[in-house]
Amino acid sequence: MIGQQNYSQNWTPIVSLKEIDHFYDEFNSLSDISFDINQGEIVSILGPSGSGKTTLLRIIAGLEKPKNGELYLKKKLVSGGNIFIPPEQRKIGFVFQDYALFPHLTVKENVLFALAFKEKGKVGEVLKMLDINELSNSYPHEISGGQQQRVALARALAPEPDLILLDEPFTRLDIRLKEKLRDEILHLLKKAGSTALIVTHEAEEAMFMSDKIVVINEGKVMQIGRPGELYTRPISKFVAEFFGE
Repeated sequence: MIGQQNYSQNWTPIVSLKEIDHFYDEFNSLSDISFDINQGEIVSILGPSGSGKTTLLRIIAGLEKPKNGELYLKKKLVSGGNIFIPPEQRKIGFVFQDYALFPHLTVKENVLFALAFKEKGKVGEVLKMLDINELSNSYPHEISGGQQQRVALARALAPEPDLILLDEPFTRLDIRLKEKLRDEILHLLKKAGSTALIVTHEAEEAMFMSDKIVVINEGKVMQIGRPGELYTRPISKFVAEFFGE
């Protein structure tokens, strides 16, 4: 694998992608994608628009099926050959780009929706952790974009998933709120001990948020490494230009 470092000596892989290919009709949207996400890591998929970032996220979530390759979650094969485990059985939390909150449900009801009946008592704890307990009876249209982002994250975190997926989570926010919320969400993910995969097209955001960055372009992995390594030792002109002038 191009530019991939060995991070996993003392880590437990939550996700393992092995030679993943994906097509939309005849268009090869992803080609030979292989990397691991380890327990407790925050990993970013970084690349320009149309590079295959969201498709890759959807494959991990179970919303898309790859043409070739294998996907393992906690060493269990969930996609490959004749096996395909549906999204609801993968124990993955998903924060969509538009937050996808239910407009007819209150903040508390949105979070409760993600919990099984026996887990309903956890909702207060989750609302408090995200500092949105005072908004519990508000509806999505009554709260700000930043607060909606917190609710979406609370709903994803509430069932204690093995992995959190965030698709361009800050694009709808203005620059000042984006920086503030980015810092808070990173703190919350670390505090919760979450393993997370974030899709972004902004190098600065990936460098700030991530333990490891997977740079992709035109459906192919260009380089994998820690933020400092990619910035100081890019292995191609594309990666160098993405991280600096």
